[in-house]
Amino acid sequence: MRIAILESIVMPAGHEVEFDRILVENMKKQGHKPVFFVPTNYPFKLDYHTDVEYLDGGEAVSYAGVGKLKKIYLSIIREKRRIAWFNSAFAKAEQGLCDAILIPTSSWRGMRSVRKSNLKDSPVPVLFMMHGIMPSDREVFVNGVKSLKQYKNVHVAALGMQTDFPELKDCPNFHTILPPVYVPMDLDVKPEFNFHDPLRLGFFGQYRKEKNLEFFLEAFTKAKFKIPVELLVQGATVTQVDSDDFERLTEKYKNCKGIKFLHKNLLGIEWQKELMDCDVILMPYGAERYRYQPSAMLFTGIGYFKPVLQSPEMSPEVLQEFTVGEAVKLDSLETFTKQLEEFVNTFKSKSETYKTGLLGANKKYSQKNLVKNIVGVLENNTYY
Repeated sequence: MRIAILESIVMPAGHEVEFDRILVENMKKQGHKPVFFVPTNYPFKLDYHTDVEYLDGGEAVSYAGVGKLKKIYLSIIREKRRIAWFNSAFAKAEQGLCDAILIPTSSWRGMRSVRKSNLKDSPVPVLFMMHGIMPSDREVFVNGVKSLKQYKNVHVAALGMQTDFPELKDCPNFHTILPPVYVPMDLDVKPEFNFHDPLRLGFFGQYRKEKNLEFFLEAFTKAKFKIPVELLVQGATVTQVDSDDFERLTEKYKNCKGIKFLHKNLLGIEWQKELMDCDVILMPYGAERYRYQPSAMLFTGIGYFKPVLQSPEMSPEVLQEFTVGEAVKLDSLETFTKQLEEFVNTFKSKSETYKTGLLGANKKYSQKNLVKNIVGVLENNTYY
């Protein structure tokens, strides 16, 4: 199949960039031909080495660094342009430029926009992928799926650990798909551990205050480790508020032994090397949304074969089935500090347990299965 990936989200790095790479690479491996459908002058962060078709309707809209009022204004502009992009995608489908259309990271707004566009009557299958459904969004999401039921070629998939949606049992256009692991593009991953001395802990990804970094740093500085340990804290920031807060933490802990801060976006080989050079990936995130929305860093840790230290909220189904690391309680600094000490001090003795868990999780959440299931929906609803 020639599958169009309709992408319009502008991000400095992170999940969306890597998710698109997974799609492109694995579609090619399975004999399909991906092509990007994107707005004019779309700022690609990676060269995906695939065809690009530009959509009419204006350039992509970014909310980075804008205030609340301007964001409201830009959201209105984005809605109008989204409908225009969908109309343009419909025209390209009618011209035979694709066999299917995939919107890889959508929202309820996308489901609303498609009803206002020609794409609702697409001549080829269209799949909107929603990454995790929060309880507060569930009713809107369910109603959105039901509103698209009448359009035979429009499908919606919930990507995440949630598979129970009894409200949608009569909607053949609805599907659930498990999230994929993230693996290096340029480096080989071997299912084994080569521990560094000191043991290297890494905190990576887009920085937001909800990720409990300061809480973790306080625990790290108070912990009594029996082995040498060092910590890398990397943060890519989108808003000025997050950027200022990351710089505040850098200044506060700059003289703490064993801690290194890196305030920048990491892409491509630089991102891969930093991750591969760590022994453990840290995710003490406290936000409730991580219970429902799959964390890209968790599935990066699994794919890079790195044990994780995470909050209990983060995709708990993974740790219930596979011991890929440990979940720690975040209810008090004292409790967390002791758990951090225990994790580090027993890390090497538990390495075989973590290895077994990582092997099982990599098999279940493989990128191959992700693309097979997406293609199954687009072809005839076959699942793997």
